[in-house]
Amino acid sequence: MTDEIERLGLLAGLMEVAIGRLFETAEGGAEAKRLFVEDVRRLLADTRAVQTQSPAIQTYEALLRRLGATGAEDGPLGVVPTPEQGLPPAGSGV
Repeated sequence: MTDEIERLGLLAGLMEVAIGRLFETAEGGAEAKRLFVEDVRRLLADTRAVQTQSPAIQTYEALLRRLGATGAEDGPLGVVPTPEQGLPPAGSGV
């Protein structure tokens, strides 16, 4: 199980790097990034409205932060869930 979690963490990190590179290098990448950030912000707001304790909130916040898409309107976002700092709690006991 621990190996699977580590692999999942590595894959998630690689996907974040790949998405970032696509936004940087693809023609129209800036517009695609803007639209993606809008979608993530919408998911974050909808999730907060329905499940205030959802681990997805930390994930969406971290993604916005990693994309450099946070501003004063976001207020203080949660801790970035990284392997070094521990992943957000998940599962039926949360």
